[in-house]
Amino acid sequence: VFDDDPTGSQTVYNCPLLLKWDEKTLLKAIESSANVIFILANTRALASLQAQSRIREICQSIKNILNNKRININDIFFISRGDSTLRGHGFVEPKVLNEELGPFDATFHIPAFLEGGRTTVNGLHLLDGKPLHSTIFAQDNIFGYSTSNMPLWLEEKSKGIIKARDVSLISLKELDLAFHSQAGMNNLLERLLGLRGNQSLIVDAESPHQLLSFAEAVKTLKGRKRFLARSAASF
Repeated sequence: VFDDDPTGSQTVYNCPLLLKWDEKTLLKAIESSANVIFILANTRALASLQAQSRIREICQSIKNILNNKRININDIFFISRGDSTLRGHGFVEPKVLNEELGPFDATFHIPAFLEGGRTTVNGLHLLDGKPLHSTIFAQDNIFGYSTSNMPLWLEEKSKGIIKARDVSLISLKELDLAFHSQAGMNNLLERLLGLRGNQSLIVDAESPHQLLSFAEAVKTLKGRKRFLARSAASF
């Protein structure tokens, strides 16, 4: 997990939290018994170019270790941990990770943080049911935005590199069906199997079981597809 702010690691336990990313430190974490490794990149405190440089530096250390130890990069799932109120380098960081550690078949944008009242419904990101762009968070001097519609948000933040019309949605209904029936899970798996070319997708969530369903589907496809998540929580 590339964590862009110190608050992310507060939601997990029993895993290494790295404040530096030299190869010796990373190797010790990778060789531990932990299933999750948090790297506090703290990129939310940096300007865009500095953030990109730091992510590339971390990726180079990771690639060196994987090559030296002959570890298959496909056995590792990468998460760009971001802010549930949409502040931070939400387009730039996944872009750099795809360039350095990809190519990925898809990047999932999962901004929901249910414990904090942040949900995503029909691609619209909400805080306690209120569109996030109408809250004070959207007025941030550095990371402000004009829309809570996640496809439009991606288009805005990417300066048109990602078009809203090209962004897909994994809906609450699909995730509910996947949770309640094997047929629903099979349909979700089939859809994920068809992804390629680093497709951008928004993942809806308003209940924990929906995130659990999605995580289970991604886990099932390990080794068959390569995905990146830009997530507000380590699902």
